[in-house]
Amino acid sequence: MSRRKVRTGLTIFGIVVGIFAVTVMGSMTEYFNALIDNARQGAGEAIIVSPKGGIRATLSQADVSRIERVQGVQAAIPQVSTFFESLGSVSFGPPDQVLGVPPDKIMLLWSNDDLAEGRWLERGDTYQMVVGTSIAKKEKLQLGSTLTWREKDFQIVGLLKETQTAPDGWLIAPMDIVQKTIKRPDLISQINVIPEDKTQVNALTARIKDQVSNVNVQTLEQQLDAIEQGLAVFNAILLSSAVLAAIIGGLAVVNTMIMSVSERTPEIGLKKAIGATNGNIIGEFLLEAAVIGLLGGAIGFGLGWGVAGLLNLGASEALGGAEIFKITPRLAAIAIGFAVLLGVGAGLLPAWNASRLDPVIALREEV
Repeated sequence: MSRRKVRTGLTIFGIVVGIFAVTVMGSMTEYFNALIDNARQGAGEAIIVSPKGGIRATLSQADVSRIERVQGVQAAIPQVSTFFESLGSVSFGPPDQVLGVPPDKIMLLWSNDDLAEGRWLERGDTYQMVVGTSIAKKEKLQLGSTLTWREKDFQIVGLLKETQTAPDGWLIAPMDIVQKTIKRPDLISQINVIPEDKTQVNALTARIKDQVSNVNVQTLEQQLDAIEQGLAVFNAILLSSAVLAAIIGGLAVVNTMIMSVSERTPEIGLKKAIGATNGNIIGEFLLEAAVIGLLGGAIGFGLGWGVAGLLNLGASEALGGAEIFKITPRLAAIAIGFAVLLGVGAGLLPAWNASRLDPVIALREEV
């Protein structure tokens, strides 16, 4: 490697480019995976009832009453959901949402442990809000601040704890006020069903499906499973291009190792003549290929980590400090391990060919 510095450097550069792409693209998939993992940790036993029939379909108070009559239902809590900003705004995760919830039912959905500061909405509140951490950072909100939404001023009375998932972008306000503000007085986006027995969530879900028509019924776990399946396809598309770039870098390793065997044929013959085994020769060439992979992987990962950090800094103000590109120990192990395996895999055939050389013929090529 030291005798062919330029060629070795170019080969390592090929690995660097591929692992850099794997690191940056992989850090995005780690961000989305973290969203799902955090959501699963915070998922409760509530059952989500949504309207059937497309994006414009809604629920009604009659649906709430029908669900309350189902055996095993402790409470059916209506909710209004709408986007805080227009859909054209930049978002690398769940969009910021305004949630309208009846203040007198709010403690059935959350507890005081979910609050970082302040209080929850109470009966009699009107233009008050409880907000998540990312929206608070973006809008520079704190307890007592005033937020203007759709030409209405809301006072911030509570701040949610950071979850690194959807609730960080929530703005929770009284349901009737949200309905009035968006000029949809009868709108109900979903119904949160609290079961009497938390161990019978799946059975209660099935009963609601049977007894209440024209609604979709899912547990939070089922919703997260559906989201995770969609993300798996997205992640596969995202990573396939990066892996392809890394494999192209691996072809450079193959070329370098073949040239190395060709140039060192007399050297290989001399080593075998004085007692080197086929395993010694294979080990030597594979070690060289592994070192090339390790160096390329370490440099590529380091560059990817640095670029991810710069991108996070650039987007932090717009996205409330969220890490869009998430570097994890798992990603580091995958990126560098893949580089080493790629190098070793690319060196297998040249190493095998080197070990099969006849020492007499190999020494003769020196003349």
